[in-house]
Amino acid sequence: MVRLQEARIGSRVLMSVVFVALMIGAGTSLADSSGDMPVYDLSQCIGIALDGSRSLAIADQNQLSAGHGVRLAYGNWLPGLSLSRTWQKSERTDYDYLNPFTGIVGDITEISKYKDYSASSDFYIFRGFRNFGDLKSAKNTLRAAQADQAYTRQQVIETVAQAYINLLRNERLLEVSTQSQDLAQREFDKAETYHRIGSAARSDVLQAQVRLGQTRLEVIRARNGEEQAFADLAHAMNRPLARRFDVDRSLLEADFTVEDLESLFDEAITQRADLQSRAYTVEAREGDVTSATSGLLPSLRLFGRYSRYTSETRYQFGGNESGSASWGYSVDWNIFDRFQTLSGRSRAKVQQRIAEYNLDQAQLDAQLEVRRLFNSKVEARERLTLSRETIANANEELRLAQERFKVGAGTMLEQITAQVNVATALSDEVQGLCDYLIATLQLDRSVGRALDGLGE
Repeated sequence: MVRLQEARIGSRVLMSVVFVALMIGAGTSLADSSGDMPVYDLSQCIGIALDGSRSLAIADQNQLSAGHGVRLAYGNWLPGLSLSRTWQKSERTDYDYLNPFTGIVGDITEISKYKDYSASSDFYIFRGFRNFGDLKSAKNTLRAAQADQAYTRQQVIETVAQAYINLLRNERLLEVSTQSQDLAQREFDKAETYHRIGSAARSDVLQAQVRLGQTRLEVIRARNGEEQAFADLAHAMNRPLARRFDVDRSLLEADFTVEDLESLFDEAITQRADLQSRAYTVEAREGDVTSATSGLLPSLRLFGRYSRYTSETRYQFGGNESGSASWGYSVDWNIFDRFQTLSGRSRAKVQQRIAEYNLDQAQLDAQLEVRRLFNSKVEARERLTLSRETIANANEELRLAQERFKVGAGTMLEQITAQVNVATALSDEVQGLCDYLIATLQLDRSVGRALDGLGE
């Protein structure tokens, strides 16, 4: 009865293993059919992403729009000049007109022509400091747009680099899973050999067979993770349908140093481009307040006009051709405008306070983000150190378990446990290294360090 149950269990396990093997064989054939793949380093991937980034293109257009706003603000300081030309032809008919000279009554039609040329110029000497406020607002809006563009660029680089590291992570995890599968295959072959010669029980073979099936399933999962990681990298590069390429693994070499947390706080407050953008926005809103206040003050304007006209009609009073010139100044002061100026000034002050609150909140959020990433970096470094120590211990435990099994002093379960420990330690090393690299990358971005040279 026990042998029958063992045979049933063995047949179920064998069917599962055959199914998993077929899945792996299909995946391997698809992967091998791609042929030789080009190798892209991180700097190449970043360059492709920057060229096709929609978010960066939007930031560029916002910066261009802000630049036009500065030119518009400078234009307020210049005099205005306008030219005009008028040409007109008309017909006038008088019915039953009595000619005083001939005494004849009849209809008479008069054709007249008129044309004139004119030029005018206006120059505001003083507009209640509106020009100063508009120029200050426009300049700081441009600076804010430039800072936003710089920060967007760093975010694009960070996204690509993170996806690149995750692809390296999953490639290494696939290697670990493949190594575990190879080890499980060797142990399964040994168990079958020992069983044939009577040195191992059938249960040992079944346990080794189950472990082999588990490792094959882990390989499938690792391969799927690698494919998804490549898809994420291609998406970050704005090429979701890109053909498969290989990546440079030299990026996995890292310097395991951690800076002082207080110095990181100070660096973030002074160097982060998004915080600089919010600071410029505060100054821009101050300029808007100045512009809105200008309506409470009088304005002084100089003007000049010149016109020349020619008329061909008998109904003209005066000369048929004449010209005129005028110049002077005007002072305007809107004493009461139904509270429009006061309301506009109050709204501008509200927007200024909102900008200040946004800056304060952004600084608090930046400090919290720096602390979180700092902790993640420290934790990843410690996990990496511990995993490397665990690998040596796990390999030694596996060797001892294999030796004990050979001489009949150990069990297959001890070997399988040791195999799992080795695979787990290797995976933990990969995870710790990649987590450390990503935390370092994110921390550099969060404190405002330039990532443009990353991967070069």
